[in-house]
Amino acid sequence: MKKIIIAIFLTSLIWSCKTSSEDTSGFNINGTVTGFQDSIIFLKKREAGKWETIDSCVVKNDTFTFKGRIEQPEMYYLLNKKTDFFIPIYLENSTISVIADVKNPENVKITGSKAQDAFNSYNKEVKIYNDKLKDLYKQYSDAQEKGDNALTEKIDSSYSAVDKEKTAFTKAYIGSHNKSIVIPYILYHELSYSASIDELDSLLSLIDTSLSVSPYYKIINDRIQILKNVAAGKKAPVFTLNDTTGNPISSAQFQGKYLLIDFWASWCRPCRVENPNNVKLYADYKDKGFEILGVSFDKDRNAWIQAIKNDNLTWMQVSDLKGWNSSAGKLYGINSIPHTVLIDKNGIIIANNLRSDELRAKLSELLD
Repeated sequence: MKKIIIAIFLTSLIWSCKTSSEDTSGFNINGTVTGFQDSIIFLKKREAGKWETIDSCVVKNDTFTFKGRIEQPEMYYLLNKKTDFFIPIYLENSTISVIADVKNPENVKITGSKAQDAFNSYNKEVKIYNDKLKDLYKQYSDAQEKGDNALTEKIDSSYSAVDKEKTAFTKAYIGSHNKSIVIPYILYHELSYSASIDELDSLLSLIDTSLSVSPYYKIINDRIQILKNVAAGKKAPVFTLNDTTGNPISSAQFQGKYLLIDFWASWCRPCRVENPNNVKLYADYKDKGFEILGVSFDKDRNAWIQAIKNDNLTWMQVSDLKGWNSSAGKLYGINSIPHTVLIDKNGIIIANNLRSDELRAKLSELLD
């Protein structure tokens, strides 16, 4: 048995993969997984954007057991990378049964967790939208592979329409199930990446205050505070990152000019599609008091530098090569790219996420 316990959780988590335990107030996961004989299964969770291994067990005679205790119900995962075995489980302090088959991982039966039951109810209702989105995504990929731009645009429009319907449904679901323990997670998982500050604030206010102890409630509340700090009219937070040669560059050194902070990455296709627009924009306005500072979410230095060269990006580029854990990205609450922040000569944020025609119109208003 392998056990990894992060120090910060020592006061709140007690874990054991052993068959005996004196603590009966925690959780007990009894699993039966066909086709998993003598393989290792991991119990993991996502923490600050990273996978954290909580515990592991060797599956014997198609069975395994995890025991432990948690402070609040949370989403955990049972997985094994070699077999692509992956089961989300809304864990709480109760006796939970998991029945699954390695060859058919989607056909999973989880009982004994009221939180899981509540989450399953949401998933059952939202499935109609997810199935449509999955099908449209496949159609989009096929059309893209064939180079049919007209069809990709049509499918993209349909995808956006269904996604909008799903968002409206989820917002209504949050309001009508505001006392359910899984609602903070649903808000976090489904809407925290796309909703505006006002929307998040409004939706969070609908949730019963008894759920404020949920870790997801706290994450959303923290995100709202970060987004409020980088809203239009606020002083832009200052950061320093290294450029492609390792020299530190501060965002403060651009004061006196209109600055566009462009969060992007070499692996981000929408970012690369947007780059030619920025190249034209920079050529038109760089002599009128406009600058761009590219902040990359890359991890691979060579891929980052090659993308800069291939896309002819002649403005300053910086990165700490930490991917989604970019310090500048966290400072600005960035959880999707491309993302832009337009800042005035005095370091005050003008607008967030202006691109293409909207960005050109704003610069024309300011500099022409």
